[in-house]
Amino acid sequence: MNKFLAALTISAALLGADSIKIDSPLNVLDNFKYETPTGRQMKIPQKTKLVIVAFDKDTGALINEYLDTQNKFYLLKHNSIFIADINKMPSIITSMFALPKLQKYKHLIYLHYGDKFQNSIPNKEEKITLLRVEDSKIKEISFISSKQELKAAIEK
Repeated sequence: MNKFLAALTISAALLGADSIKIDSPLNVLDNFKYETPTGRQMKIPQKTKLVIVAFDKDTGALINEYLDTQNKFYLLKHNSIFIADINKMPSIITSMFALPKLQKYKHLIYLHYGDKFQNSIPNKEEKITLLRVEDSKIKEISFISSKQELKAAIEK
């Protein structure tokens, strides 16, 4: 009986996990699994100052279009990373169309396939989520929708 109650308590705590907010440590993002379009496992670098997150096709395309005009080390130079949450995309579409296209980009893309990410990271429909990091803590969460805003955020 005690094991059942402990399991129930742990399950409830995990299901009711808080979303990432101001002053959350950067390493909370390590609770999620990321890989590149070629399948290489990735971790969030400790020096990261900006996390750029896309939750839908259009915002991901906007980010990729902008980054494709930049040097391949642009994000690295600015201590920034780009995470594309592709959990809503059907796996057949992902493997046949999306991954081959994403592999052609020169910039690094962190892909996330699980559904819990979207529930933990603040997001708004048709907006790019920006997580500004200072001293390994998330200090600002904002939402943008244009290439100009993206450029300004990265180069800040």
